[in-house]
Amino acid sequence: MKRFLITLVSLATSVAWAAQNGESVAPGAPSVPESGPLRIDLPTALQLGNARNFEIALAKERVEQATAQLKQKSYLIIPTLSFGASWHHAEGRLQDSVGRIRDVSRSSAFFGGGVGAVGAGPIMQPGLGVTANLAEIYFAPLAARQNRDAMQAASDAADNQVTLQVAEAYFELVRARAGLGVAEEALRNSSELTKVTGDFAATGEGLQSDAQRAKVGELISLRNLERAREAQEVAAARLAQLLHLDAAVELEPVNANPAPVQLAGAGKSTEELVTSALANRPEIRQTDFMLNRAESDLKSARFGAALPNIAVGVSGGGLGGGFGGGIANSGSRTDVNALVFWRLEGLGLGERQRIKASRSELEQARHSRAGVVQAVIAEVRAARAQVESRRRQIAIAEEAVKSARKSFELNRQRIYERQGLPIEVLQSIESLATARQLHIDTVTDYNQAQDRLLTAVGGAGSDVRDQ
Repeated sequence: MKRFLITLVSLATSVAWAAQNGESVAPGAPSVPESGPLRIDLPTALQLGNARNFEIALAKERVEQATAQLKQKSYLIIPTLSFGASWHHAEGRLQDSVGRIRDVSRSSAFFGGGVGAVGAGPIMQPGLGVTANLAEIYFAPLAARQNRDAMQAASDAADNQVTLQVAEAYFELVRARAGLGVAEEALRNSSELTKVTGDFAATGEGLQSDAQRAKVGELISLRNLERAREAQEVAAARLAQLLHLDAAVELEPVNANPAPVQLAGAGKSTEELVTSALANRPEIRQTDFMLNRAESDLKSARFGAALPNIAVGVSGGGLGGGFGGGIANSGSRTDVNALVFWRLEGLGLGERQRIKASRSELEQARHSRAGVVQAVIAEVRAARAQVESRRRQIAIAEEAVKSARKSFELNRQRIYERQGLPIEVLQSIESLATARQLHIDTVTDYNQAQDRLLTAVGGAGSDVRDQ
């Protein structure tokens, strides 16, 4: 269900972008090629990240390990089965039960459920046997279950973090792609200015120094274009790393320009968001389970010395023996042993220190939970502040782009109408590129803040998702 909600939210994000960029979104994730270009959108990136990321795979394996440990602890009351055969030979002087020393030469053999029947003594290894402390039988499975649940919560947290990392990496790829478009436009405008300025200088209507200055501007734009290409390749490599793609795969974002989207928390107060986060964050659930496990360990330590250990064994098989090395008089043998005993490690001092250690672990778990709660509250407050601020910054950036484009168009028109010098356009070209990049950065930062807020309140499964 959680993965479905993640996909649903990411799909809604991509649809919103596509609607504002005039693009269509094909349902379903495409197959991943071994090489060549791969056009990718946000839902596809999230699906690949969930299926191929190492951190998610590692977290799932930890859940599997904790599940196996839980089952292992649940089997403490189930008897251990031992079967096989044993042979014993004694040669020389032995002391009997009343203290007499005698010379003996004897052998015995046993086979069946159990091992190690010697003389008149009990079987060393029962065929079916249970040896355990009653406190461990009861509390160990409880602690193991809490540990398994904690690992599951940690796995959910890893899912959320990888989802956030993939989403932010995709946003960075779109930012880089849009920045490449800005650099390409700036180079076209700079090249046009260089040509016009050169023509003016050739006819005497302008200065050669202005033509050289325009040429410098064109070279700077060319350098910025190379940097933009580098940024796109670096962003693609970062996303490919998270998606575990082959080095020959070239990622291309479906979205050529970022568009602001709304994922979580619209119209909700900080208090509402914090309440949702405390109810939904898997990191808090993980600390709760670890706290419960520490409580179970403390109870086990307290009752460990008070409750007895039990040892029950049942054996059955065939026993035979005789003088020297001969084996005769074989017949069936059945042994049943039951023991109840108490153990005080170090005369009780060891149990006392075990209780102290368990109590310390419980206090550590409490402090850890308090720290996580405070960190979650801080994350929510910071993310909401970023979302609100960057939403307002988008309007400012949009106005800056409009003004910069208008200035550029007016300055270029004045040149063609012979009302100004071409060099006067240089600043407006730079201003337009700066304003466009500012808008790209602002929208990208806003979308990333949205993702951080969504993660801070508990991921796609939280109750503050916006449909």
